Amino acid sequence: MAEINMEIKIELKLNPKWREFQPEVTQAIEIAARNVEKGGKEKVPVDTGATKNSITANRIDELAWEVGPTTEYAPALEFGTMKMGARPFMTPALEEEGPRIEKAIKQLMGKLG
Repeated sequence: MAEINMEIKIELKLNPKWREFQPEVTQAIEIAARNVEKGGKEKVPVDTGATKNSITANRIDELAWEVGPTTEYAPALEFGTMKMGARPFMTPALEEEGPRIEKAIKQLMGKLG
């Protein structure tokens, strides 16, 4: 099976003074990552449960998290194949969480003036 990169990013521009609210920003990002993990698990098609159980949220650094499944066939479920239609689960989970994290970060940055 060809490897498919399932990487989708949400990038937000932070006020350079964001560190005044570092704990709150870090917490908001973690909550968002955990929500995407939960949403993916709720939406993934389940046969054996292997892909559902493989979906995890892992902190990469202070402001970055990696969220997703590790089964080799997860991309086929998400994007489909020539013989099977797509059954997205991570993309919808991320799309649902994106506006919430953006709003949370904007609220925190609004406190900086």
